[in-house]
Amino acid sequence: MKVSDISNFCKIIFAVLLLSSCTIQQFMKKAENQKILVTPKILERFGDSVRFELQAELPRQILTNEITYKIFPEFHFDRKIQTFDRAIVFEGRNYPPSEIPRKTVSFSMPYHPGMENGQLEAYGVGFLKNRVRGKRSPSKVISQGMLNTTSLTQFGQFYQEGGIPLLGLYVPTAGRETLGMFHSGWTDVRTILMGYSLLSFSEKTQYMRVIEGRGDFTSKERRFQELPQYTLLRRDIIPRFSRLEQGISTTNQSPMEISIMANHILKNNAVPQVLSEADLAYAAINEPRLNEKNQLFAAMVRVYPSVFSWNNLGVTFLNLAHRTFDRATKLNYLAKAQEAFDQANGFFENPFSSYNLALVTLMEGDGLGAYQEFFLSMSLSQHDPVRKSHQAKLGAASILNGDYRLAAIHLDQAERDEINLFNRGLAYFLVKDYFNAMISFEDCALLNLQNGYPFYGLALIAARSGEESKLVENIEKAITRNEHLKNRVAYDLEFADYHQLEEFLQVIRQK
Repeated sequence: MKVSDISNFCKIIFAVLLLSSCTIQQFMKKAENQKILVTPKILERFGDSVRFELQAELPRQILTNEITYKIFPEFHFDRKIQTFDRAIVFEGRNYPPSEIPRKTVSFSMPYHPGMENGQLEAYGVGFLKNRVRGKRSPSKVISQGMLNTTSLTQFGQFYQEGGIPLLGLYVPTAGRETLGMFHSGWTDVRTILMGYSLLSFSEKTQYMRVIEGRGDFTSKERRFQELPQYTLLRRDIIPRFSRLEQGISTTNQSPMEISIMANHILKNNAVPQVLSEADLAYAAINEPRLNEKNQLFAAMVRVYPSVFSWNNLGVTFLNLAHRTFDRATKLNYLAKAQEAFDQANGFFENPFSSYNLALVTLMEGDGLGAYQEFFLSMSLSQHDPVRKSHQAKLGAASILNGDYRLAAIHLDQAERDEINLFNRGLAYFLVKDYFNAMISFEDCALLNLQNGYPFYGLALIAARSGEESKLVENIEKAITRNEHLKNRVAYDLEFADYHQLEEFLQVIRQK
């Protein structure tokens, strides 16, 4: 090829590239007039994820057969970027000049703490024909913040103020449901049963399988009723279980003597064996200081290992975790709690330790796993107070999982205390049943007028109902009672429509 021909060829290639560059640049300039809408307008956490739809619309006649245009969303929060494995794609060849390019695509991302203050952005990339590299537009903010009303759910958060609720289920020292949970376990029951002459060996074996299996005595008794000769067992055997009604045997020493010896144990001036199981149990249960209670139960598992001692040791670790902000320390306590509950379940699977294990799972942020564990644990007891505790946590887990109607059903069957009434109100609020939500929040407030949460719930209802005076009144009551709620209200998008209301601003600015 001659030099002149080469020169002409290069000029042609350059002209083509220049024309291509001009074409894509012109397209990107016109694409600035695109419309991108997000539904819902404010993103919202739903269970463990955030879901939304993006609708993109391009100007008419902007696309040509050679152009592909892709719109990529990103969520920016806490110096992190959440990307997505899909985009809104416009292929120029699919849109004739008479048609407005329009497309809607659904997106989902896992929820992470800190997203409440993040923002959803989107940028476009234009490609000419099948080229790998394209021209990118600047990012544009299309939604700011995120609703996380479900994070108000009460299940064990600690905000270092006011009274700190106790977490977990302690095995009590008395009651039908505690039979078999102490050091001797089912020994007395086995002895009485095996010495009973009116049952055959095979019939006794069936009862023994139930005794050594899952559940507390209330659930075992339900299964006894399905076995042959239960009438005889009920008449002659069960009344002879001397510890059936009273639980662990009564203490041998006076409360003062027990307290003195427990203090020696705490100071390592005496071995735990100086107190009987009943006396050491009494000392540990009645010790008001959490660290010392933990030490007494730790001493008890060494000399009187049982469901009672291991489970209650785990509960003390659970509450120590509940009272610390340091993540490493909290995780260490939770790991020790889990180990103790596993030890307790090792004797026989029981509703106390299984409930507490589910609570650990919930505190670790696994709502779905916790719900399954609470549900299975509830089957281990027929004792009404224990089952009500399970219903309460099943409700809390259901809120975090995004199943608000199921949460309300569970919480309707739970004990009507402050925490459960607030969670019940929150569940009804999230399904937009504001009447029942209001009743629950008001009942919660009547139990403790110093609790800021029910007033915050009433403020949420007022915000959605457009009742400005009630909103301001209840927000003031909430944030003057609770510093955490005062910090929250400034970024809670439930109140976004009132952030310019002067009365609202005056309240949240007050010291």
